[in-house]
Amino acid sequence: MKSPALIALSLIAFFSSAFAARADTLAAPTDNGGAIDVSINTSGTPSPSDTSTLANATVLSAEKQTTSPIDATPTAPTPTTALSFDPPVASTAVTAPPPPTPPTVASAPSSNTEADLFTGGSDSLVARTVGHAEGTRTADGNKTRAYYGHSDPGNNVWNLGSFSYQHGARSPQEADEKQLRRLQRQADVIRQKADAHRLSLSLEEELNAIDLANQAPLAALDTPGYVEWLKKARDRGLTGSEAVLWARTQSYWNPRLNRWEAPGLGNTEGNISHDQNRRLTAIARALDVYQQQTLARRKEDEPQDRVAEKPPAEKVADQIIAQDLPQLKTRAIAQVRN
Repeated sequence: MKSPALIALSLIAFFSSAFAARADTLAAPTDNGGAIDVSINTSGTPSPSDTSTLANATVLSAEKQTTSPIDATPTAPTPTTALSFDPPVASTAVTAPPPPTPPTVASAPSSNTEADLFTGGSDSLVARTVGHAEGTRTADGNKTRAYYGHSDPGNNVWNLGSFSYQHGARSPQEADEKQLRRLQRQADVIRQKADAHRLSLSLEEELNAIDLANQAPLAALDTPGYVEWLKKARDRGLTGSEAVLWARTQSYWNPRLNRWEAPGLGNTEGNISHDQNRRLTAIARALDVYQQQTLARRKEDEPQDRVAEKPPAEKVADQIIAQDLPQLKTRAIAQVRN
């Protein structure tokens, strides 16, 4: 057994070696292995170990941080260039000139106003052209037997007047008055749609639009309808009667149901096109006659050129000369004899 003094000396030597090892450890520069260094730097300038320590502390803090989904305040994620699909924004704003206004495509724009087309009631241009397409008026505007009443070949309803009106009228004249008011409202809608599409309708295009509204209002006024199909016709390079025929025919196509909608025409493109061409031709014929008659009436109303009579002063002078001629001639003969 060791004596107490020896044991005390052993303990003193053990603690002395331990304190020496601790002092050596603190003096040697070592890596802290990611632990947070809470020592105070009195120099005022962060050391490399301080910087790395704070960076590691931030990473660990972020990795260990947990937030409740309820209490958390949502923050917008920081966008990264690798996942951004937005086009790069120029650092300097450049003011671009406004885009040029697309030209308005028009073929022989109509000089007639809407009032001109409907002026005259049953003798108006609309009544005569649409009536000729309906078979109720001749090309020169006279009324056929069908004008006074006929059965509709499509639904067997009794029709009256220039427009084959079948919604209740006591006479052909009343039928014309009612349908003219309806067509005038529909013509307003057609012109508004044309303006929206920057289309200037020619007289032929407008009269055919009104005739289509009379024959099948939905084909003329629906969207897509006559105006939209006419614009597509022009985009295809069609003009004049070809554009009108194509637009009228396509107006019976229902793109939503992917089918033709003209039961009275057999729901076939061939029958529809044939019927629309017949009506288009009738309108052109009646329009030509109407314009010829209008021109003839204007010539009749113009004052005829007349030869102006001589002024009164010249008449008096002529009379004086005529009266003096015999006397002057007699005197001249007497002088010669003497």
